[in-house]
Amino acid sequence: RLADEKMLCERGRCDAHGLKYERVMPSQPGYQWDDAGGYCGSWATQRAALTVGAWISQQQVRDHASDCGGHDSEILSCNIEEALTGLKLEFNAWDYKNESTPQTDAYAAWLKAQLAGGHAVAWMIMWSGQDYPIYDLTPPDGMYGHVEPVIGVASNHPLNDTTVYDDDVVLHYTDGGVNTVQRGLTTLAGEWAGPGEKADCGDYQYCVGNPYGFGWAIKGYAARDGAVAASLRVAPFLSEPDTRSGEAPESLRGTVTATGLTPGAAYDVYRWDDVENVGTFDDAHKSATFTASKDAHVYVDDKSIPSDGTTYYKVVLASA
Repeated sequence: RLADEKMLCERGRCDAHGLKYERVMPSQPGYQWDDAGGYCGSWATQRAALTVGAWISQQQVRDHASDCGGHDSEILSCNIEEALTGLKLEFNAWDYKNESTPQTDAYAAWLKAQLAGGHAVAWMIMWSGQDYPIYDLTPPDGMYGHVEPVIGVASNHPLNDTTVYDDDVVLHYTDGGVNTVQRGLTTLAGEWAGPGEKADCGDYQYCVGNPYGFGWAIKGYAARDGAVAASLRVAPFLSEPDTRSGEAPESLRGTVTATGLTPGAAYDVYRWDDVENVGTFDDAHKSATFTASKDAHVYVDDKSIPSDGTTYYKVVLASA
C-alpha cells in the first residue's frame, strides 16, 4: 500500500534534522505507479539509480525480473536482484536469508555503512497492522509491504564512525509525495509474532529489522578507470506517465552533475539508451567532452530522455 506521507511527517519527522554530519545522495522524490500490486519496488530502484546517473522506467524494472509470487513481475525480495543484475546495476545486498535473527542491530549497522559510503538503498518495510508474509510467500520472503529509497544518513558523530548511535537518523522518500522523512536508526525494529500475524511497529507506521532486514545498496554500473561520481536529475520528475494504465510516455530533460573532478582535466560524457550497450565506451555513445574548471561540472543534455526507456550516463577522464 502507499504511504500516508502526512502521517509520516507528524512530530517533525520531515523537518530539518539539525544533526552535525550528514550524507545525502542526489535523487528526486515523487509518486510511484499504483496499479498491479503497486510499483513501489520499481520506483525505489528508479530513484536510487538516479544517484548513480541513470533513468530507468518503472516498467523497465519489472521487465527485467521474473514473476516470483506477486502481481506478474512485481519487485519483491525474491526477484529484485534479478532485476538489478539485468539492468547492469552493481549492488550490495543485505543477506536477509542467512543472517541470524533478530537482525535488528546488524541490519542497522549495515544500513548506516552503505549510506555513509554514498550508496542509496532500496529497503523493504513492514506496515504496522498488516498481516505477514504477503502473497503466501515463505518467510523471510514476503516480510514487507512497501519498498522505498533511502537516500541519506545523519549523525552527531563523524560518519566514518561505524557505531550506530541513538541519535543517528536515515532519510528516505515515501514513493507518494515530495517530502524526505527522517527515522532514527535504533527505532526501526518492530514486533511480529509469526506467520499470519500482524506487524506491530509501536509509535510508527512502519518498521524493519525484526526479525528480518531488507536492503539493496546501489553502487553504480559500468566500472571503469578514470570514471567519476555522476548523478542525474530529470524534469519533470514528480510522476512518470503510467504506460501500464495507458498513459503516453513523455520526453524528459536530463541534467548530469559530475563531482570529484580535477580542474584543467578533460572528461568525456557517455550515454547509453539501451541496457545491452551499457559499458561500451566508444564514439557512438559519447555525448560530450568538457574541461573541468572546478571539482564539479553540470552537463545539460540537449537530447531528451524517453520516460518509458532506460538512459545511463557515465563521466570518464578523457585520457583514461
